[in-house]
Amino acid sequence: GWEIGYHIAKKYTGNGYATEAVRAFLPVAVKLVGTDSVQGICLSENVASKHVLRKCGFGTVFEGIGDYQGEKREVYKSVWKLS
Repeated sequence: GWEIGYHIAKKYTGNGYATEAVRAFLPVAVKLVGTDSVQGICLSENVASKHVLRKCGFGTVFEGIGDYQGEKREVYKSVWKLS
């Protein structure tokens, strides 16, 4: 499946840039790749990323110990579906 990732430089966090970018990118990207869903995953401790995913319509599918970049970590997994 397809996944989304983003990173905002620390001095620019909290301004809604990630949310704005994800909202603008998703409709275009799903058409380009021909999918109707995108997965989002971040560390559970990354409250800001979880908030961005939720604000952009991603629904929680799992929170707990899972694989994250080759390590067992506390992760948050979500999915966005084309409506």
